[in-house]
Amino acid sequence: MLIPIFRLTELSLLVWPFVLIIDVLAIVLAIATATLLPIIAVLVLTFIAVGAWLLRIPTELTGLPTALLVLAGFAIFFFVAVSCACRRLIAPGTRAPNLFGNITDPANLSVQLPALSATLPFLLLIMVALQLPLANPLPIFGLGLLLVILLLGMSEIFSLDVLPAVALVSVLGLEHTWHFEHFDATRATPPLIWYLGFYALFTIFPFVFHKRFAGKTVPWATAALAGPLQFYLIYQLVRTAYPSGVPGLVPAAFAMPALLGLFVLLKRTPLTSQARNAQLALFGGAALFFITLIFPIQFDRQWITVGWALEGAALCWLFHRVPHPGLRLAGVGLLIVVFVRLALNPAVLSYHPRAVSPIFNWYLYTYGIGTACLFVAARLLAPPRNRVLGHNVRPLLYTLGTLLAFFTVNIEIADYFSTPGVAALTFQFSGNFARDMSYSIAWALFALLLLIVGIQKRIAATRYAGLALLGITVVKLFFHDLSQLDQLYRIGAFIAVAVIAIVASFLYQRFLAVATKNNEANTAVSPAP
Repeated sequence: MLIPIFRLTELSLLVWPFVLIIDVLAIVLAIATATLLPIIAVLVLTFIAVGAWLLRIPTELTGLPTALLVLAGFAIFFFVAVSCACRRLIAPGTRAPNLFGNITDPANLSVQLPALSATLPFLLLIMVALQLPLANPLPIFGLGLLLVILLLGMSEIFSLDVLPAVALVSVLGLEHTWHFEHFDATRATPPLIWYLGFYALFTIFPFVFHKRFAGKTVPWATAALAGPLQFYLIYQLVRTAYPSGVPGLVPAAFAMPALLGLFVLLKRTPLTSQARNAQLALFGGAALFFITLIFPIQFDRQWITVGWALEGAALCWLFHRVPHPGLRLAGVGLLIVVFVRLALNPAVLSYHPRAVSPIFNWYLYTYGIGTACLFVAARLLAPPRNRVLGHNVRPLLYTLGTLLAFFTVNIEIADYFSTPGVAALTFQFSGNFARDMSYSIAWALFALLLLIVGIQKRIAATRYAGLALLGITVVKLFFHDLSQLDQLYRIGAFIAVAVIAIVASFLYQRFLAVATKNNEANTAVSPAP
C-alpha cells in the first residue's frame, strides 16, 4: 500500500496522514494475527519514504524543519507502538531475547523491533548531515536529543536494557558524521555543548533510576563507556578550537565523573548484588582510562598507544581489587594491541622525524613504557589470576615484553646513527663501522641478560632464547663483521663479544653444576622401590 508513494514526483504534507493510517492498520493486523513481521515492512517503507523526502530538500534548507518534524512524529509513533505491541504479544520472562538472533523468533523480535525503530531515524539524520550544509547542528542534534530521551525513557518503562546502548551508538554516529563534515573551529562552542550534554545524559541516566537498574549491567556499561567513546571527539575539538599548554587537563576533567560514579556505586550498590563487580569494573576501568591518558597526552607523541599500554596494566591491577574477568581480558587485549602496533607496524617509525637528542627520545618513552607495562601486567597476573579464556597468559606477556625490549634496543641504535630530522627510521647493517659493532655488542649483552634471568628464575625457554641470540651474534660477528668492520672496530667487537661469551659460559657451567648436584641429592633421598 505504501509503494505508490514512491511514484509521486513531490510529497505533500497531506500524504503523511494516509501513511500513518496504513501504519496503524498494519500494526493492528500484526497484533490480531499474533505476528510482528508485518510491522517490519511498514516500518522500513515508511522511513524510506521520509528519507526520500529529506533527499529532495535543497541546499537552502527550505522545508527542513517540516521534514524533521514528520521524522520525529513517525519515530515516536513507531517506537511507542512497536514497544507496546511486543509487550502484548510476547509474555515477559519466557526466554532471554537475543538482539542479533534469528529474526523469525518472536522473543528476539521483541528486542530487535524497538532497536530497529530507534536506529532508523538516526540513520536518516546521519544522511541529512552528509547531504545538507548544516553549519549549525541544532536541528539534527535537537531531534537526536529527543529520540535519546525517548529511548532512555522506554528503557526504564519497559525494561529494555539494550536501548541505552543503541541510543549511544546512534548518537556517536550522528556526532562524528556532523563533526567531520561540518565542524568549524571558529564556531566550536555550540557543538562542544552538545557533545558534553549527550555525554552527561548517558552518564547520569542509570544513577537517576538506580533502584531500577541496580541489578543490571548494560545500562551501567553504556554510562561508563559514554565518556571513553566520546573523548576523542571532544579532545580533538578542544585541541583545535581552544589550544592550551596543558592538554592533560582534558582527560583529568573526564576522570572526575567516572571516579564520582565509582564512589556512588560503592556506597549504593548492595554487596549481595550479582552485578556489583561488573558495575565497579566498568566505572573503575573508565576512570583508569582517563587517568592513564593524562601523562601521554601532555607529552603528545604516541598518546593513544601509551595510553592503551598504561590502561592495560592498570586494568590488570584493578582486577586485584574487583575480580571481574572482563577487566583481565580487556587489559591483556589492550597490551597485545600495543605490541602489534609498536612491533608489527613499520609505519610507526615514520610518524615523527628523528629527535635532536639521541637515546632519551620518544622511542625510548613509547617503547619503554609499552615494555614496562607488559612486564608489570605479567607480574600482576600471577597464579591463580593467570588464566584468560582458559590459557596461561604470563608466558605470552613476558615474551612480548622481551621482544619489545629487544626492538627498543635496536631502534635506539638505528636512531643514534641516523641523520637528525630524517623522515623515517631505517635499519642498516652495513656501511657504518660503529653502528655494526654496536649491534653486535648490544645483541650479546641482551643475550647475556636473557641467560641470567633464565638461570635465576629457572626458565628453560629464556635460557635457550639467550643462547640462541648469542649464537646468532657470534655468526654475525664471523660472517658479517669480519668482512665489513675496520681493523679497530673489528678488534673492539671481538673483545666485547668474547668477554660476554666467556661470562655466559661461566654462568651456564655454574648453573649446570648446581642442577646436577640437586638431581643427585634428590636421587639419593628418594626411597628404594
